[in-house]
Parts: sequence; structure tokens; C-alpha cells
Amino acid sequence: MSEIKKEIGKRQIFSYFKYMIFILIFVEILDTYTTNNLNVVVSEISAEFFPDLSGDAAISLFQIFVAIGTLGMYFVFLNQYLADRVGRKFLLVFTVFGMGIASLFINFSTNIIVYTVFLFLLYFFFNTDIWVIYINEESPSDKRAFYTNFVLIGGVIGALLIPVFHDIIINWRGMTYFAIILGIPLSIIIFFTFKETSKYLEIKEDNSLLTQKPKMFKENIKKIFKSSRRKEFIVILIISLIIGLNNLFILVGEDFLSDSFTKEDVDTVVWVMGIASIIGYFITGVTADRIGRRVLCYLYSILFPVSILIIVLGVNFSEGALTMVMIGAGLANLSYWGLRILISIMALEIIPTQSRGTGAGLKTLVSSVGITVGLIISSIITFSQGLAVSFTIFSLLFIAVFFLVLVFLKETKGVDLSKIE
Repeated sequence: MSEIKKEIGKRQIFSYFKYMIFILIFVEILDTYTTNNLNVVVSEISAEFFPDLSGDAAISLFQIFVAIGTLGMYFVFLNQYLADRVGRKFLLVFTVFGMGIASLFINFSTNIIVYTVFLFLLYFFFNTDIWVIYINEESPSDKRAFYTNFVLIGGVIGALLIPVFHDIIINWRGMTYFAIILGIPLSIIIFFTFKETSKYLEIKEDNSLLTQKPKMFKENIKKIFKSSRRKEFIVILIISLIIGLNNLFILVGEDFLSDSFTKEDVDTVVWVMGIASIIGYFITGVTADRIGRRVLCYLYSILFPVSILIIVLGVNFSEGALTMVMIGAGLANLSYWGLRILISIMALEIIPTQSRGTGAGLKTLVSSVGITVGLIISSIITFSQGLAVSFTIFSLLFIAVFFLVLVFLKETKGVDLSKIE
């Protein structure tokens, strides 16, 4: 009888795991959509809010306001600290609900100041990626990369919906409707049906740090930088900064392309980028658990600057420009997000469980600093030299990522998260 009960228990656990994956796919659809939906209407937003400016001057000023909005990501550090304090489930519900509400507020923007305030709120919520912690703490050690990328593949639906809505919705505010409709109900579903992660429940029961509220934040930071792999975590922070700097192409690439192509052509490029993401996530998911994380880091760190050069040079071709840009943009999206998720996985695989949310938040904070600094520097470069120069300069920093991984990072494939100290 006990064997039967055990078997039933295993099946129930597996059934819940499948349900969790299914719901997290919708979370990632929402996350992907809110991350990118406004990026395809940059030229429309800047034209509405800066009607008296044109060309590089408008996009240069717009980058400054977006940089201010990205300061919302700095509070993600607090969000993910709370994931260690009150649990992963609370933060997942909180951020999903927040993405829906922030999108609603953005829809009401009447000027660039109001838009920036609400963009700040959106960045505060969507950059948390708490679902990655859920996957890493609930998946078998030899399947973490697979399930992470499986969810990411499903989440690409959010990216593929962007050109669809962009094509049928006249006003840029309409791009927020989907996030509003999905985000709020999804947060309610998660609240009533999700469980706390098993790894968090283990440390909640066994670790006295969770009862030391005033000291917990400081203890988490100390534990990270006293761990046996602290040097690797510092390198991951440096890589995260570089990744943040190169988010520039994701944020304002549409404006760069809109100078050379029609709205329909830009939507086609966005479609290609979405398909490339699916291919990239599939490759990463299948191979990262087999050959390891480092090999793919090498590949993506070289591929990204090459793809940016293809885009920058391709727009000037008299024939085949769109084809060249589609190839370059597809490879850029594949390699950028591929490296970003690999670094996120590796960070979680070297941080002790009770500090994992805090460590992930610190990594996100550093990446956010990179995004803000990148936008500010680029606004100066763009005003005098254009976006192409900004894209090229920042992308070349990925070559440094290649050597940082080669020299400092050890393989994390298959590590037991419970034994990290």
C-alpha cells in the first residue's frame, strides 16, 4: 500500500510540475511581450512627444527619458531580496500583476513625463524574471537548462504577437492592451493555484537566517561573497554589465531600421527575430545540459558583434538590404538572449539557496546599470554620429565576454543546488 501511495505522490508531483511549466509559459509570454512591445513603436512615441524635433535629435532625447525609466529596474534588487524573505510565489504574483497594471498606466500617458513615470513602473516589474528561479529550484539538475529554454520557447509567442498587433493597431497605445488583458487575470490564477518552491521550503524550515529579518539582507550578501565561487560571481556581474549595455539594440533598434525600411519591413524583421529566438532557445535548451554552458557562451559572445556589423553594414546595401538585416537581426536576437539566459542560469548555479534571490537581484541590478549607462552614452553618440556607431561600439565588448568566460568561469552543468556553499 505504501508503494502505491508513493507512486500516486510522484504522479501528483509530476502533474503539478507540468501545470507549473504551462503557466510559466504564459508568464514568459507576458514578460517577453512587455519587454519588447514598446520597442517597435519607438519612432511613433518619439514623434508624438517631440513633434518639433526630427531624426537623430528626437531619438537622442528619447533615449534620455528611457534611461530615466530604466531606473525602475534598480529596485528589482529589492524584489528579488524579498523572494528570499517572503518566498518565490509572492514575488511571482506581485510582478505578473504589476506588468498588467503598469501597462494600463502607460496607456494613459499624455506626455513624455507621464510616460517615463509609468515606464519606470513597468521596468520595476518585468525585469525580475522570478520564474527562472522557479524553474531552477523545481527542475531535475540535469534538465534545468532544458526546462528554462522550453519556457522561453513558449514565451516567444509574446514576441511573435508584437508584429501582429503592430500591424492591426493604429495607435501605439494599443500595444499595451494584450499585457493588460493577460497580466491581471494570470496573477490571480497563480495566487490560487501555485505552490512555493521545494528548495525555498527546505531552507525556510532548516535555516535560521530566515528568522533574522533585520540581518538577512546583509547575511545574504556576505554569504554570496564568502562562497567558494565568489570570483566567478563577480565575473558574471561584469558580463551582466556588458549585456546591459548592449540592450540598446533591443530598445531602439526599431528607430534605426525605420529610417531605411517601411513599417511592414520592420514588422517582418521582428518576426524573424522571434523565430530566431525559438531556434536559439531550442539549441540552448538541448545542448546546454549536454555539452555545458561555457561552449555556448563562447559561441554567442562572438556571434553577437558579427551580427550587429551585418545589420549596420546591411542597411546601406543597394540590393538585398532587407535580407541582410533580417539575417543580422535574427542572429543578434538569438545570441543576445541566448547569452543572457545562460549567464542567468550559471549565476543561479553558483549562489547558495538562501541567497539565490538576492544574488539574482544583484546580477539584474548590475545589468540594469548597464542599460541606463548605455542609453545615456548612446544619446551623446547618436546626436553626433548616429545609432549605428553606438551599436557597433557596444557590441565589440562581447569579445571581452569570450575571454572572461574562458579564463574565469567554471562549468556549472549538473551542479546540485542544495550543496552550494
